[in-house]
Amino acid sequence: MPTQNFRNLSIGLLIGFGLSSMTVVAQTNQQSEQIPKNCQELKEITTNQTHIRKKIDSVGRKNYNADFAVPAGEKFTSFKAVMLPENDATYGVTINLKYGDQSVSTALQKNVQMKRGETYTLPFQSSTEKQPYQVNFNISGANNNAYTISLMACK
Repeated sequence: MPTQNFRNLSIGLLIGFGLSSMTVVAQTNQQSEQIPKNCQELKEITTNQTHIRKKIDSVGRKNYNADFAVPAGEKFTSFKAVMLPENDATYGVTINLKYGDQSVSTALQKNVQMKRGETYTLPFQSSTEKQPYQVNFNISGANNNAYTISLMACK
């Protein structure tokens, strides 16, 4: 197995997590990580696909959101977003968790400087004891910047 060369970036969490920072791990595309045995990839709700390519339309303020369904009847303890940018740029990353009681919590909100060809892993968890039914990604940035995003839920 090849040695993986990781670059750590510090990224702050919103109030409610009780943590001051978390680590975002970047690795080259050739070294992208495997799905851990205790995790499963989730599907985006409109396409039913696990990997979603998006292109930012900052002029019309469109195409910022992607929603992934969390399977009912399973208890996940953490989540891991994986983002592969197509541009060297700063991406505004907001991850919201939606719950069955119609409440929403923000798991992550931060601007992250990313490099084309590197895979960024963004681990997060619910700040409540509730299991979300959906995870919303709101990714902003410069017009026409593109990226692919996927999501794993882990037990």
